[in-house]
Amino acid sequence: MLLNVLRLIPLIGLFCLPAIAAPQFPIPNDTVISLQRGNCEGGCPVYRVLIFADGDVIWQGRGRVAKLGVVQSMIEPDQIRALIQNFESIDYFHLENIYGFRGGGCRSSAPDMPTVITSLSTGGLSKTLSHHDGCVGEVSERLTALEDSIDNAVNTARWIKGKMPAKKH
Repeated sequence: MLLNVLRLIPLIGLFCLPAIAAPQFPIPNDTVISLQRGNCEGGCPVYRVLIFADGDVIWQGRGRVAKLGVVQSMIEPDQIRALIQNFESIDYFHLENIYGFRGGGCRSSAPDMPTVITSLSTGGLSKTLSHHDGCVGEVSERLTALEDSIDNAVNTARWIKGKMPAKKH
């Protein structure tokens, strides 16, 4: 019985080791991710966020945000890897350059929404894409999810809305 258990240990290690020791892909040193949200008729927040390969983040609040001006912050390498994977999952480098006004990919479009500009430079490749937030369509939904993932990774809500009030117990 003990001999049978001992024979299983190498097999267990063989199946568990890749999950435990899976190497994380290196983040190319030239990686820069940016998100820029423009104005709209309803008074949308206007800001730009830059994320660098080393985790440095630069926020620039331009209008209708709690924090105007420039702020520096950091995010973790795993967050940068996740963002790069989000770009890859929607085949970002092969998308059109414009979605919405003056571009394609929309079944319909709401005119009073902001334009969001994203860009990714990594591993010698670079692309900038303009997405009208009122655009309705499959690609637009994926772009909105990508844009939201950048906001969430950086936690832009802290600069858009300011400090959240403490919860009363």
